[in-house]
Amino acid sequence: MASQEREVSLNQHIPMRHFLILLGLIALAEMLLMLTVDPMMEAQGYPIWIRAMADAALLALICVPFMLNFQLRPMQMAYHDPLTGMPNRQLFNDRLQQALVVAKREQSSFAVVFLDLDSFKPINDRFGHRIGDVVLKLAAVRIESGIRASDTVARIGGDEFAILLTDAESTADAERVIRKITVALSRPFEVRGHTLELGVSAGFAFYPADGVNGMELVDAADDAMYRNKGLKKSRAAVAVPQSSLRPSGADSVQL
Repeated sequence: MASQEREVSLNQHIPMRHFLILLGLIALAEMLLMLTVDPMMEAQGYPIWIRAMADAALLALICVPFMLNFQLRPMQMAYHDPLTGMPNRQLFNDRLQQALVVAKREQSSFAVVFLDLDSFKPINDRFGHRIGDVVLKLAAVRIESGIRASDTVARIGGDEFAILLTDAESTADAERVIRKITVALSRPFEVRGHTLELGVSAGFAFYPADGVNGMELVDAADDAMYRNKGLKKSRAAVAVPQSSLRPSGADSVQL
C-alpha cells in the first residue's frame, strides 16, 4: 500500500497545535485592531463602547472563517482519502445507499464499477512509497477525468477505486466509461525522471440485475474485477479461446 490509510471519526478533536495556531491568529488580529482601528475611531471622537463593539465585530469577521475551517477539517478527513482527496469508502457507501433509494423509487438502474491498477505494486516496491504516492495521485486525476460530475469515484484501497454511475442503463454505458479511463491510464506517467506504465482491470455490476442492495452490488463488481484480472494473467500464460473468457454473473470487461 502506498500510504497508510487514516481513520478519522467525526468526533475527532482539534489537535493542540492547531488550537494554539488559532489562538495566535486571534491575538494577532486583536493587536492589529488596537494599532489601527482603535486610534482612528478614538481620533474621530467615538465613545469607548462603540469602539469595543467595532473591535468585536471585526475580530469575529476575521476569526470565524478560521474557526470554521478548523471545525470542518475533521469532517473532510472522515469522508475523503487523505492522499488523493477523493471520496473514501465511507462516502462512497453513503452515496451508494442514496442511489439505491432513488433507483427503487424511480424503478431505474445504475452501475457500480471497480478498478484495480495493474503493475502498481511493482512500481511501489521498486521505487518506494514516495513515487508510488505520486503515481496514485496522477492516476486519480486521470480516473476522475473519465467520469461526469454527477458520478462518484472513490479510492477504497491501496490501488483500488470504485465508481458509481448513477445514470448508466446498459453494459455499453459502463464499458464506455471504463474504456475512457483505460485510455487515460495507458499513457506513461513521468515521475521524477522515471517513465512508468500502468494498466487497469475493471469489473461492474448493475442494479437490480446483479444485486438489490449495496453489499451485493459491491461484491459482484469486485468479483468481476478480479475475474478480469485473472483472465489477463491466463491469456499471458496460454492462448485461450475467446468464447471461454466470458464469465457468468456480473460483467467483467476485458480491455
